[in-house]
Amino acid sequence: MKIETTASGKVFFSGEYMALEGGRAIILSSPQKARVSISECNESNNILFSSMNNHAYPFKIDEDMKLIWLEDDPKHLGNILKESIDQFDKSFSSKSISIDTSEFFYQHRKIGIGSSSAVSVAITKAFNQLFDLRLTPKEIINHSRAIHNRAQDSIGSGFDIITSFVDGRTLSCRILDNGTYDYEQIDLPDSIKIFVVINDEYVQTSEMIDRYKAAKNQYTDYFSQNAPQMLSELEHLYDSIIKKDNKSILRYLYRYNELLIDMDNKFNIGVFKNHHELIKLARDGDVFYKPSGSGGGDIGLLISDDKKKLDRICEKLNLRDVTFFEI
Repeated sequence: MKIETTASGKVFFSGEYMALEGGRAIILSSPQKARVSISECNESNNILFSSMNNHAYPFKIDEDMKLIWLEDDPKHLGNILKESIDQFDKSFSSKSISIDTSEFFYQHRKIGIGSSSAVSVAITKAFNQLFDLRLTPKEIINHSRAIHNRAQDSIGSGFDIITSFVDGRTLSCRILDNGTYDYEQIDLPDSIKIFVVINDEYVQTSEMIDRYKAAKNQYTDYFSQNAPQMLSELEHLYDSIIKKDNKSILRYLYRYNELLIDMDNKFNIGVFKNHHELIKLARDGDVFYKPSGSGGGDIGLLISDDKKKLDRICEKLNLRDVTFFEI
């Protein structure tokens, strides 16, 4: 029997940083997917096949349910598999496990759209079938997040796990006071067009969040005065999406972004670093642009309800050899 599962990546539409404070974030599933398959093999041990380097890594599970690499250590994907085995505390042998994350790479560089979260969800879904665990959606999300947190030493919101699990939807997500998640599927108006722009620079999310938390503790008065307004703008944005009000959607996106710029200038996080040229290009073309996620480079979003204006910006991006895709 062959088991095959997938999980999508994610893109932050809004709510960066305030998502860590209980703010409502809007998250988009990306078209890129992580793919996991499990099948029988003719070896007594197990084999992990990684698309990251097209290499096979033999391994076994010892009596203490610990993964032992028999040759090379695949590092990143290997860590996620190791934590998955630890999470479910179940052994197996003579299995071939393939993890394909090729869709998350551009010119041999990983794009920051949640490949690790997608792999964590896809493996959890695959193990759910392999061991006949009959997990509920909530249990799949919780197991996936535990795996991802340990493998990545993650300190993020966890919304990428939820988005990867729901797969193919736009979500409104927030963390409640008791630490649980509140999320719902919503729909952006069809007339709102979004392009993901790939930036050549990249900063680790954990590094950006560490800077944010340190600055937040340093500038407590500033944060207590400004955070409520940022949280309020996110609620207005959510209401505008529910009402399918394009002008209000773009207005509240812009207002939240301006507040984030002010906070970034005060906290010196570097959210907008390496995005200034694209911000100017979009502004000159009367299109909204913002960093997506923790910022510092990696990816940004072009957003507009005027397809012709977006097309003109995309023509200029093509001339500059900048990679982008519609989401």
